[in-house]
This record gives sequence, structure tokens and C-alpha cells, in this order.
Amino acid sequence: MTISLSAADFQPTEMYFLLRDSVVPRPIAWVSTVSPDGVSNLAPFSFFNVVSPSPPMLGFSCGPRGDDHGGAWIPKDTYVNIAATREFVVNIVPEHLMDEMVRTAADLAPGDSEFRDAGLEEAPSTAVKPPRVARAPIAYECRLHDILDVGANRWITGSVEHVHIDESVYIGRRGEQDHRIDLLEHAGNRPLGRLGRAYYVRLREIEARLRRDGPNG
Repeated sequence: MTISLSAADFQPTEMYFLLRDSVVPRPIAWVSTVSPDGVSNLAPFSFFNVVSPSPPMLGFSCGPRGDDHGGAWIPKDTYVNIAATREFVVNIVPEHLMDEMVRTAADLAPGDSEFRDAGLEEAPSTAVKPPRVARAPIAYECRLHDILDVGANRWITGSVEHVHIDESVYIGRRGEQDHRIDLLEHAGNRPLGRLGRAYYVRLREIEARLRRDGPNG
């Protein structure tokens, strides 16, 4: 038997839980920003993906503070900082920093630094002011391209200006391409995935399936 419901039957928070718990697994953008006063901020966002490879763009959806999708829209520090400075860094979350990543999801007082609270080392960026996570295998420095109001959330798109790749995942030339990476070789560097509720997933059972027109890897 199938339970069939109209979207209008759901309260905003109920729909949030339905989407969050069914669209899985999701990649995680560990977004670092800096306030106009110079205070660093770090928070994970799992409504995240690649927007375009050329020009390179990444995007993530930023919800209201406290994930209160049915009330007044109170912005998170990440949104406030990006709107003010137009810069951010997307850090890829490796398995070995899962506990630290979860800690940065805490609802700290505005202006408190998650880097400091989670005991994470900051590393300087090259093209933007926000720091990056020192032990992240890959970090994308971004400048704001657009903020789209999509109801309860804000969709933030950034153009990639600079990339940091840890040498442990950098494999260099492969075929005719000079810069390739492998995030799967070492388990500790594999990206975490987000599931529903308090669940996350580690990449373990990985299978290759080639398309009929040949390999694309």
C-alpha cells in the first residue's frame, strides 16, 4: 500500500524532515567564512552540489538559524558573512574530521568561532579572506556569484577562484589531463555523506560501472 499525500498536507518543518530524510546520501559543504569584524566561522551544509564546471561554480542552500522553516527567517552567520564580504571557502569533509564537523553544526552565539570551539586549525586562503580547514583534503575558495531567495532557504552560488589539494589525494597527470585527484584511495580522506536525522555514511562498497561509450574517469 502506498501513502499518497499532497504537498499542501505538510507543515514546513514536516516537509523539511521528509526531504532531508529521503534525498540521501548528500555531499557536505563545510563552509568557512569571515565576518566584517574578522571573526572566522565554519558550518556544514548538506543541501550542496556542483553547479557548473565551466566556469567552475559550487552552490549550497542555507536555511534559517535553528532550522526553523515555519517561522521568521533569522539568518545564520554563514549567510550574514557571505552577504557582507561576498567570499567563502567550501571545504570537503574527510572521514577523520567527522566529529569536528558535527561539532561545528552547534548553534553558537553570533560572532563565536566554530574553528576555535571545535579545535580546528585555520589555514590561510590565497584569493579570499576566509580561512580554510587546514586538514581538509580539498578546499575551494569562492567569490559570491548570486544569492537566490527560494522561500525558507537561500541558495548561494559561488565561483571557484582558487583550489587547495592535499598532496595525499593529488595524483597529477592522467591521460591528457594534468590535474587529477583520488579521494577514494585512503579511507581517512574519503568524503562523508549526510543521511537523515543524526546519521552519516562512510564510502565503503564502491563499484565501477562503465557506460557503453567507454570509461569517463
